[in-house]
Amino acid sequence: MRVTELRFAQNIGSHFKALWLIQGKKRVSDTGAAAILRAKGVPVVHPQEVLSPAYDRPFEKVDLLPRLEPVKELEEKQTLCHVFTNKFSPVMGVSQVQLITNSVVRSGLPETVLERAVENTAEEDEKVKEAILHAYLLDSKQIKLTRVLDVINRPGWIYKREYGIPVARRHKTLTYQLLLLLDHLVPGAAERQLVEDTITTANFNHSDRLIQTKHRAAFILSSPNPLPQLLDNEEVKSLEEETMPDIYPLSPFINCRAIGNYSLEDSYGVGSGHLHPHTIFIHHNQSRMPHSEEHFNGMTLLYAFSHAAAYAKQIAKIENGNLEKPVVVQVVHMHKQHFHMGVFQLNTLNLTGLSKNIFWTQPWEPLFGKCCFQAAKPVLEGYNPKVFSLLKGLHAQC
Repeated sequence: MRVTELRFAQNIGSHFKALWLIQGKKRVSDTGAAAILRAKGVPVVHPQEVLSPAYDRPFEKVDLLPRLEPVKELEEKQTLCHVFTNKFSPVMGVSQVQLITNSVVRSGLPETVLERAVENTAEEDEKVKEAILHAYLLDSKQIKLTRVLDVINRPGWIYKREYGIPVARRHKTLTYQLLLLLDHLVPGAAERQLVEDTITTANFNHSDRLIQTKHRAAFILSSPNPLPQLLDNEEVKSLEEETMPDIYPLSPFINCRAIGNYSLEDSYGVGSGHLHPHTIFIHHNQSRMPHSEEHFNGMTLLYAFSHAAAYAKQIAKIENGNLEKPVVVQVVHMHKQHFHMGVFQLNTLNLTGLSKNIFWTQPWEPLFGKCCFQAAKPVLEGYNPKVFSLLKGLHAQC
């Protein structure tokens, strides 16, 4: 590039200030018009003697926008509170959450659910495959996706940003399509109510600690009738003899930071007292899975306890921490193609007493193996019909 000499360069801001200073010192010259008019007998007066001032009073400040009250900040409390949110990950998996929720775990779903989990017909499987393709490939919404990082195979490599369907939208679309299909298959399911994007908060005392569960649910399926009790009173009484897992020297509250700014208000996602929780749908909206299956199952147990306890504190009758009638809640935890299903029966809110809650859990199942475009054609491989069969069993509970 050829170097040229810079000539007559001026800064626009400095040049404008200098010109303004020169022009501001100018005075209006006398044209002699006033003397000529006086000579002809025409009266001449100063404009200030004729014109009235523009404003008779000084300027006043006018608020064009409504005054907003300052946001009340939460006062710093002396007693710290352990808050469990959707970002909490149990280090010890299900064992840690068992100690937090005072629950015992049973492998496999209850028999009442498995009896209704009948095999799918060929038509049902085709509709489920269409729902998967619509949610993962054929949606018209395209946004800039999060950047992909491969710190193991290619550390420091910056991948090209891609456009596509966000994970949260895929989860919601697939869940909604499956619920529509289940409503057509299960008699009376259309009478249930579906609430989207709700936050449930509940507060408890755990030994000498104060804990709070604050979880967001993608969908809460509510029913006019509560789910039936799975264990009778005698079976619930027998749970007192079972021992809880030991994770010493770790604390059940590990990986959960205690804070001083919190509110002790309880709230359930559904405000109506005539609707009872049926199934809670939780979406793990992350581009990758940083947890193992054991941690994922522990998070499902915590979500089920949080929603069941928040509902029980508003509706159920509680005596000495124990519920007069247990609350049963079903939960479906979803991450991409993996589904984890469980059923939780809340028997007590006394998290350190002899009476215990119970959680039935099923190992997570992949709905499909691969769903992508190949040669500009949508391809779905590794479809697993067992997932939809188990969903039918949960949806048929009434």
